[in-house]
Amino acid sequence: MKNCKKKGWRRPLKKDKFFFDTGPFFLYFAGDEQVKRILDRIKNRETEGYTCETNLTEFYYKTCEKLGREVAQIRYASIRDFDFSIMPIDEKLSYIAADLKCIHRGKLSLADAYIISLTKLQRGTLITTDPRISELNIVPTKLLHY
Repeated sequence: MKNCKKKGWRRPLKKDKFFFDTGPFFLYFAGDEQVKRILDRIKNRETEGYTCETNLTEFYYKTCEKLGREVAQIRYASIRDFDFSIMPIDEKLSYIAADLKCIHRGKLSLADAYIISLTKLQRGTLITTDPRISELNIVPTKLLHY
């Protein structure tokens, strides 16, 4: 890539990476424009989007508790069809999440610890509705308000 200028090539622009906590999914189904704009950028390949299996688990059970199983199943399937990557849990991610839980006792849910760990590993920005996560200042965050 050293000779890019000589040949008229450009280095590819580095895309932003956005990592979704559970809260923004609820905002999406409530019709929130902030979340829609971010998801549109991901769909148009202007940026990359990620979430963690644990966040989908949390979204499903919280939706099921409030709106019933049928709604939870439909919305869960809908999220799986979004244009972003759903990251599995592995040994490295589990270790970092466990360490974060240990350091920040009582301040993070397990799902929060996983998505923060993933964001940290992949060097991205966490999209969240939880001010506690933003206040901990572990990773760059974009705090969305209800």
